Amino acid sequence: MKRKRLEKGHWDAVITNYKEVELSSMGSSSSSSSSSLSSLSVQTIDRVRNHLEQTHFTCKRGKNDCCRKNGSSSGDSSGSVVVDDLNTSRNPHIVKWLNCHAIYLSRDGVLSAHVDSVKFSGDIVAGVSLKSACIMRLKPAMDSAEGGQGGEGGGGFVDLYLPPRSLYVLSGDGRYKYTHEILPSGSSFQLSGGGNNGDDEIIQVDREDRLSVIFRDAL
Repeated sequence: MKRKRLEKGHWDAVITNYKEVELSSMGSSSSSSSSSLSSLSVQTIDRVRNHLEQTHFTCKRGKNDCCRKNGSSSGDSSGSVVVDDLNTSRNPHIVKWLNCHAIYLSRDGVLSAHVDSVKFSGDIVAGVSLKSACIMRLKPAMDSAEGGQGGEGGGGFVDLYLPPRSLYVLSGDGRYKYTHEILPSGSSFQLSGGGNNGDDEIIQVDREDRLSVIFRDAL
C-alpha cells in the first residue's frame, strides 16, 4: 500500500484520490494489486467473517452444524458455511467470501453516493474503519431494484458515525435500496443522548486519511 500512488479516479467514477489493494491470505501476492497477509491479519479477518455469518445469515440446520466450515481452515481466504440467506431466495446458500480489499482514502479524497454492483458481490457489504473517523451517509437510491446502481432518489437520509475500529454492515434494503457515501471533512454528526445531561451531542468530524477493510460475499 505504501508503495502505491494515489489514484485520481476509478472506472465507475465513484472514488477519487485513493489507493486500493486486494488482500490475499494465500502466502504470496498474485499480482501487483494484491497484498499477502500476516497470520494475525488472517485471524482478524476470519473473526469478522464469523461474526457476519452469525449475525446476518440464519441457519437452516442446527446452530452447531451450520457454523462448521466446509473444507476450509482459519487461513483460507474463501471459507464458506451453509446457511439460509435472509436476503435472497437462494436456500441453502453457501456463504463464500471474496478476498477483502483495503481502501486508503486521502483526506481530500471523495467517495460519492453509490450502490455496490451485484455483478461483483452478493448480499453483504461490510467494512472495518481504521485511522481517521468519518461519517457515512445513506440515502434512498434512484433505482431501488436489486442490482440498481443509480444515484440518489430523494427523501431523507441516515448518517452513520464510523470511529476507528468500528464495523459497519450494509445488508437487505441498506445494501440494495440505499446509496452510501463518505462525507467530507468538517461534517457534523448528531449523537442522540450523547451529551453529559442526556442531551444530543454534536460531533464535528475533521476527517484525515482513512483506511478501511471491505468484506463482500460472492454471488
